[in-house]
Amino acid sequence: MSATNVFHVKICGVRLKSDIDAVRRAGADAIGLNFYPKSIRYLDPSAPSTLDLSQYAKQQGLHRVGVFVNESAANIRTIVTADLIDRVQLHGDESLADATAIAVSPLPLLRAIKLPVGALTVPVIAAAVDPWVDAGYGVLLDADGGSAHGGSGQRLDWSSIGRWSNDRRQVDWGLAGGLRPDNVAEAIRTTHAKAVDVASGVESPRGQKSARLIEQFCLAASFS
Repeated sequence: MSATNVFHVKICGVRLKSDIDAVRRAGADAIGLNFYPKSIRYLDPSAPSTLDLSQYAKQQGLHRVGVFVNESAANIRTIVTADLIDRVQLHGDESLADATAIAVSPLPLLRAIKLPVGALTVPVIAAAVDPWVDAGYGVLLDADGGSAHGGSGQRLDWSSIGRWSNDRRQVDWGLAGGLRPDNVAEAIRTTHAKAVDVASGVESPRGQKSARLIEQFCLAASFS
């Protein structure tokens, strides 16, 4: 991405201080705070407990990424002003024009590009991703989970993504979608991703983070 990424491993959808403790101990450097009301991982941005959780993560030195789905620029700016997040992640159907309106925030913007599950081609990936890279936004390649807008546990066509990234080694991009402790090393090796993002892959049961799985994921996700 033209805009330099600010994390290597993001654990998305944290909801408890114990989640943050597990993330910090495991060595991940970012968390995702989910502000999509229909998500099982939703946090109410106006709740005092959300501010408390966010400030706790900040104290632990973690980068806080706010996840939004088709949210208004005004509401996003309110959350930014409250010091709940360090970066805005758009995970809905937002256009480049929408991003331009939201990008008046002083925080960097990360765009989740939801690609179809199944066989992909380099031109299909490029058509979806390159306009955002060219506009200077950070990009995160994720599997299209339909109305769930992420966290579906479905993986992408890593081989095709690897071919796309071969000619874009200077692009600092992230990978999500179906990542787990037992496959993240392969995903990084195959796709050449510079960062990884996981939600359901470190949960047991769904929606509840597992400290054991977070530790295993971080151990496997090596960028050395």
